[in-house]
Amino acid sequence: MHDHPDSWPFKEPVDARDVPDYYDIIKDPIDLKTMSKRVESELYYVTFDMFVADVRRMFANARTYNSPETIYYKCATRLESHFSNKVQAGLQSGIKIQ
Repeated sequence: MHDHPDSWPFKEPVDARDVPDYYDIIKDPIDLKTMSKRVESELYYVTFDMFVADVRRMFANARTYNSPETIYYKCATRLESHFSNKVQAGLQSGIKIQ
């Protein structure tokens, strides 16, 4: 996901200096950098479903905060589709999902 062209808005936590009200609206933020640290720790994601839940929350947060006409909302929708396709293909083939 990290290398996908639509991942750029999600690579780092939202900076409150750039988006002052973000953390007033989004109470459970998540981003790719945080998820990567959690994966690397090998302790946080006990199940694959826990990882998927964080990814889905990232997209939901983007769509909650941003309106449908924004680039952030559109990136979330396209990246979520990419993620879902990868998960589905991985589950069907039984290979490790990257």
